[in-house]
This record gives sequence, structure tokens and C-alpha cells, in this order.
Amino acid sequence: MSSNPDTDEEKDRLFVGALARGLRVLAAFQPGEGALSNQVLAQRTDLPKSTVSRLTYTLTKLGYLSQDHDTGYYRLGLAVLALGSTVLGSYDIRRVASPLMREFALDNTISVSLGMRDGTDIVYLETCRSQARVSVQLTVGSRVPLASTAIGRACYAILSPAERAALAPELAQRYGGDWPAVAARLQASCEHYAQFGYSESFGEFERDVMAVGVALPSPVPGMPVVCLNASGPAFAFNAEAMRKQIAPALMQLARRIVP
Repeated sequence: MSSNPDTDEEKDRLFVGALARGLRVLAAFQPGEGALSNQVLAQRTDLPKSTVSRLTYTLTKLGYLSQDHDTGYYRLGLAVLALGSTVLGSYDIRRVASPLMREFALDNTISVSLGMRDGTDIVYLETCRSQARVSVQLTVGSRVPLASTAIGRACYAILSPAERAALAPELAQRYGGDWPAVAARLQASCEHYAQFGYSESFGEFERDVMAVGVALPSPVPGMPVVCLNASGPAFAFNAEAMRKQIAPALMQLARRIVP
């Protein structure tokens, strides 16, 4: 992903800046929130409000946004849902993984998710919550950072050296002065993954959440890396339980999904 589509437009004759700006507006919406005003969208996209107004009008006409008649605010439209369903349906691995993930969540009383890397984030493709009264509240489409989560570290650990090198500038830009420390933790996580076959994040992404992650073998050459994450509240799962009970079970789940 590029950090500045407008700069790319100047450098790349094939880059369609208007399309990129429209997609930036759609990407500004976050899971679980209500309708947004043009002003909020302008702040989130770093675009002029006049530009955002034209984009939201066009996206509404095409069905990608819907407008609240009382407030004038916008929310994602049904055309986005149709696109999302098409994207998710293109990943056959979800159909195999979903029933096995539900079984895993029930047997281990812990939430389990399937995700794929998008730049410096992981996007959840599927998630099954445990039956416990308190569980990690993430849904399909949720985004979590690669560097501080177990699922992200698992995806990072199996990247080739060339892929890691290509990703480094994006991570450096995201974390700024903290990047050297973040890079050191990622390297330590890679070494841990190479030794034990899973990654861990104990209270690093969210203070009260314990998580382990594993990468799935690619069933098709060239397919993007897909990873699994098991996460639960710290009061129910300590580090020993995650390492001795959950991590081995998650590794077994990965082998069942992609034998």
C-alpha cells in the first residue's frame, strides 16, 4: 500500500488519483461505528472537504454509500457489502476452516480467528468467539496491527527475507521513532516462531488479552499468507496455559485446515 496516493499519481501515469481518493473515503469507515459527516471523512482522509463532498455524492449514487436523510451523514452502502461478500467467497479456505474453528473455540473456550496481511495490518476473514461470558470482541473485517499481535507476528515470521525488506519502510513509517524497538521485537518473534512453531503476544496489543498465532501452509502457490489466532482474556488464560494447551491445539488446527 502506498503512503500517499497523490504522490503516486504524479509519478505513475497509470495511477488513477480520483479512484484512489474515492477508495480512501470508503476505507475511512471503521467497524462498529455509525454514520460519518463529510467533515469527519475529510479529516480521516486528509482530503479537502469539497473533494470529499463530491466523492460521497458519487459513491452514494453508485450505492457504495447511503445517506441519512435526517443528519446528512454517510454510512457504507449495500454495494460495499456485495463486494465484501464476493471477496470473502473467493477464499475457499474459509469454507474448510469455519466448522473446524467453531469446534476449536467450543473445545478450548477461547476465540479463534483467521486473517490475512494487508500492508502493516492483519484483516480478519473469519472469527469464532468462545462461549465464555467474556471473550475478545473482533469480527470479520476487523484490522489489527501486524507488529504487536500474535496473528501478525505469525504472518511476518514466514515472509521471505525479500518480503520483510520490502515491508520494512512501511513499518518504519508507521512506528516512527519506535521502529527500532518494534523491529527488535519482530526479530525476536521470528526466532521464537522458528523454534516453537507459533508466535505469541501476551498483553502487548491489548493489556488484558493473551494470544498465540500460527501461519497456515499455502494450499496454492502464490496465494497470500493466511494465519490463525487464538485469543482470550488474561484472567482465564495465563502464559503457561497459552503455551502448553492453546498453542499446540492451534498448531493442530492449522494442520487440519491445510493437511
